[in-house]
Amino acid sequence: MSSLGLIECWGAEGMATNVVNLDALIPREDFNVDAKPLDIEHDPKIPLSKLTDGFFGGSLRKPDFQRETYHWSPSRVVDLIRSFLDGELIPAVILWQSGSYVFVIDGAHRLSALLAWLHDDYGDRARSQKYFDYRVPDEQIRLAKRTRDLVQKTIGPYAEYVAAQGKPADDIRPDMRPRIARINASHSLTAQWVLSRDPKVAEDSFFKINQEASPIDPTERRIIKGRESASAVSARAITRAGGGHRYWQKFATHIRDEIESRSKALYEALYHPPMDEGYLKSADVPVAGKGYNSLPFVFDLVNLANDQKITDSTAKRPIKEDLPKDPTGELTVGYLKRVESLVERVTGNESKSYGVHPLVYFYSRTGTFQPVAFFAVARMLKRLEEKGLAEQFLEVRERFENYLIRHREGISIIIHKLGSGTRSLARMEAYFERVLAALLAGASDEDIQKGLAGEQEWKFLIQDRGPSETHDQPTAGGSFNKNTKSATVISQGLAAAVRCGICGGYIHRNSMHIDHKHRKSEGGLNSVENAHVAHPICDALKG
Repeated sequence: MSSLGLIECWGAEGMATNVVNLDALIPREDFNVDAKPLDIEHDPKIPLSKLTDGFFGGSLRKPDFQRETYHWSPSRVVDLIRSFLDGELIPAVILWQSGSYVFVIDGAHRLSALLAWLHDDYGDRARSQKYFDYRVPDEQIRLAKRTRDLVQKTIGPYAEYVAAQGKPADDIRPDMRPRIARINASHSLTAQWVLSRDPKVAEDSFFKINQEASPIDPTERRIIKGRESASAVSARAITRAGGGHRYWQKFATHIRDEIESRSKALYEALYHPPMDEGYLKSADVPVAGKGYNSLPFVFDLVNLANDQKITDSTAKRPIKEDLPKDPTGELTVGYLKRVESLVERVTGNESKSYGVHPLVYFYSRTGTFQPVAFFAVARMLKRLEEKGLAEQFLEVRERFENYLIRHREGISIIIHKLGSGTRSLARMEAYFERVLAALLAGASDEDIQKGLAGEQEWKFLIQDRGPSETHDQPTAGGSFNKNTKSATVISQGLAAAVRCGICGGYIHRNSMHIDHKHRKSEGGLNSVENAHVAHPICDALKG
């Protein structure tokens, strides 16, 4: 049991980041939308001409509960397009008509990949820019470019196929000739239609198909099932910085505006500055890692801040309790405010902020963001505040952080041994508190290590140390891999990082106060010699 009573849980660490965001290619819509029925033929074939047709192509919609269309890598997107052009077998898409819309029950990624090719939009062009309010992340743009370059290299853009129509065969790329012939012959995707008019039948079909063919992660499933909850709406708003599909569009204007402004501010607090591609190139990193495809982490963050149960991706049984629905948006605003309070305590400029440096607490030795550490620290800081122990922590903060840096493998070992779910978080909180208690009692690093080695609960931290996380085998003339590069940047970056002039701990870029060494109230000068950088909470407690 954690000595400060910090027992909570959380779920998935996050989605893959090396994937293409095609979410804008097929808009979302409510299954139950009241729309005038149109005469759309339930054709079992969908040629490219139908996708480019404004009538059918413009009627395509994803259900509002459909998971985000960003699970495919650039190579998989291009392979789908190539497979279609080469006449290879592609699984049927499953469609359902409601009023003037054709909902994609299964096959959204397949259709989106083809639409991306037709519109030359792999997450960075006109449709996507408008969809994301012209705030497309750098990572999304980078992956879109990689996809477009791969298209150019392997199959050619759709514009070339259009331009090749009517040209002599000798003027057309050899690999394009048979593909153009198939397009002209109306080569098609196969479509199956859900014939029931009942939205519940269509929704049940979606979950049955997706759970059997490609199982939905427990966190994703909970987001989808609770899509009208404050938890899901808040998480989606934060993840897209108030842009993308507006799951909050039914709320009153002033509520919508507040959701968007708070979400944008939270996104910036968590994910600015954006991380560079590849290895870390600076110690100036975002608090919560890469913001790209971070919905599971943000969803867990929202629930943690609002005392809701957290999905454990390692658990066999899903959480049965329904998340409360939010019909007006007022609950969502309240949820966002509590997330702001949690994030502000970790990083920010308000007087309660500890200005935690993410490289000390939340990143592995090789630069991987560790969500469970973020949650454990957030809960630890809250409990310290509740128990009136903030000043005691600040007294040993410098030593505490130095210990975590020198024994950084401790956090990684806990995650590796226990996974990223409930058990890992509870043990992580207990680990931080175990070390903190020892430091407050005057123990040295060596004393703490000996103590851990002698305790049944903690000896695995000493025994389970494996090889270096960098995985570089020293060889003459060998190149450094990205893990070694990141580890070097972290090590040297922290050595030169700014420390608090009051407690001696590291300070994050979001939380720098300039404080008087000799207080203004006591006649302290406003000179450089009398100024130092301090954490907001240190500045506040100093008075």
